[in-house]
Formats: sequence, C-alpha cells, structure tokens
Amino acid sequence: MSNFTKAIVLDLDETLVHGYCKDKIEIMILRPNIDKLIEKLQQVKEQNIDIILCTTSRNNWVNKFLELKPIFKNIFDRIYTRDNEEEWRYFDKKNFPLEYSAKSQNINLEYLKPITTFGYDQVLYIDDNKLEEIRLQILFELTKGQLYKDITFFTGFKFYRKSMIWEKILDYCNGINENFNLNQRIKEYLKLEKLNPGCDMIISAINSFVNKPFKQGLSVLDKVYFNEYKQYDERMSKLQQEIQKIIECEKV
Repeated sequence: MSNFTKAIVLDLDETLVHGYCKDKIEIMILRPNIDKLIEKLQQVKEQNIDIILCTTSRNNWVNKFLELKPIFKNIFDRIYTRDNEEEWRYFDKKNFPLEYSAKSQNINLEYLKPITTFGYDQVLYIDDNKLEEIRLQILFELTKGQLYKDITFFTGFKFYRKSMIWEKILDYCNGINENFNLNQRIKEYLKLEKLNPGCDMIISAINSFVNKPFKQGLSVLDKVYFNEYKQYDERMSKLQQEIQKIIECEKV
C-alpha cells in the first residue's frame, strides 16, 4: 500500500457546468453524463483519495451547483472558492519556499491555482483552462526538480453551450418552436450532446491516476484523448452552425 497521499482537484465552470447570464438571471447547465462521473468519484473516495472542488467562482455560484446536484456535498472533502481563497490561494515564504520563490520570478504564477498548498503528494488536476497547465509547467521549471510533487493535469475539454441555442432548446422542450427544420436540428443536437465524451474521458483519467505510482513532475493527459474529442467537437460545431444559421434566417 502506497504511503503517498492522493487527491483529485476539480474545477467548476466549463468543467462540471456551463453558465451564462440572461436578463440578469444566472443559468447553469450541468455537463452531459455527469452522473457517471459522480459514480466514479464515489468509488474513488472509498480508496482514501480526497475530492476537492477548487474554483475562482463565488460561493453563491457554487451553492447553486450544489442545489442542482446535492450529492456533491457528500463527495467534496473540501471546497475552495474566491470567497475563502486566503485558505489556499497564496504561497507564504515559510511553508512554501520553492513556490514562493518561483512566483516572485514569474508574474504568470500570480494567477496559478496553487494546488501544492493542499498538502497532497499526488494530485490529478482537472480544469478546462489550458493556462493552468502552462502555469504548472512554469512552476516545475523554476523549481528545477526540487518540488517533490506528482501532478497530473487534464483539461477534460471545455463544455460549452451557446446561449442562443439554449434558448431555442427551451422553446423546443416547451413545444413553442414552429419551425420544423429547426426542431429537427435541435433534436439532433440534444441527441449528440448526450454522447459528449468529456465525462468518460475524465473517468478514464481518474482510473489511470488511481493506479499511478508516484512519479515526480508534471504529466499532461490531453494528447491521449485529443483526437477522439476533436472528432466529436467537429460534429457538434457543424450542427451548432446549422442551427445558428436557421435562427438567423428566422430574424430576417
């Protein structure tokens, strides 16, 4: 049994949910197939691997997410947000001398989610923002092999739904749309969205991480899944363009 402590750190926006504001109302859309991810996270917790939510969103947005999926209250061991960032955001010189020194050398690290402050030896970091990967690379480069951490990074590929399409989906579900062609495309869109492979890929990354022996440094998983997700994303983008074109024609 390994003595190395492990944690999975999940971002919120565009990783687990997509959100936007309409008429001053905040809309939150859960990532497709998130229930499969929930099941995997519950299994992981039984293996003494902690699950952490780390987001720069405010507490009210996180609470909205927990209202949509209350089960996450029992999944997350810790929740870090912009409203409690004093607990996790900053490297103090005494406890994190390597990170503190690196941060003072490169301004890009001012915005790094400093996951090394969480106290785990191995961390799987899932965040749609590729800039976080670059910042982690900078951190490991500037610490010159002295940072004894095993960090695995995976974007999970951004989940995003255009607000214009979301509104037409609502009309479709409520039986308001009268445009047959648009309704057919919306139906195709919803069917394709259910096939979004993002959660399956995150689960695959988790499986690899659970069985991974300690290896100092940064590992990036995006290349493993890139081609498969690209094929899906191209299909989805083409369908979005068709829907948007129909919507634009309706306005004429």
